Amino acid sequence: KQWYQRRVRAELFGVTLPNISLKFFILVLFALLPYGGWYITTYHFMNYFILAIGIWTICNKEDSTLSLFYVAFLVVSVVNDILIMSFYHYVMNETANGKFSIFMSVVIILIKAVNAVYAWNEHRRRGGESAVSGYTNFDSDVSATYLPDHISPPAPGVDM
Repeated sequence: KQWYQRRVRAELFGVTLPNISLKFFILVLFALLPYGGWYITTYHFMNYFILAIGIWTICNKEDSTLSLFYVAFLVVSVVNDILIMSFYHYVMNETANGKFSIFMSVVIILIKAVNAVYAWNEHRRRGGESAVSGYTNFDSDVSATYLPDHISPPAPGVDM
């Protein structure tokens, strides 16, 4: 099936989530980011980078790797925002504008967390695996059919 024909139910812990587009989250983040007025360049750079990747994800509808990239950067951005808030909140907590900026930053973090859940479901809808693929589980037994001809299977009972 094509990517637009896949119907993956958006759910979190068995609860079915409403169908909300990533465009909504990008628009809300774009509208709220100027109000999270931290004086740290990293905060603004990371958040506008997230917006750019989100717009790129929306424009390129077939790429599941790009949607996974967007989810990963959302998670990194949430951690970055929490670290910035924990280190610099005492500077911003003295004025009313600073307290408003702290509040808006917390709201933005919550929106990013919900956005990450919906972006993960978008990744699954685009055909991405729910488990990380491409890695071998080295703890499992290797059958002789998957080994090259010049390698013999290990003897039973021998630990390596």
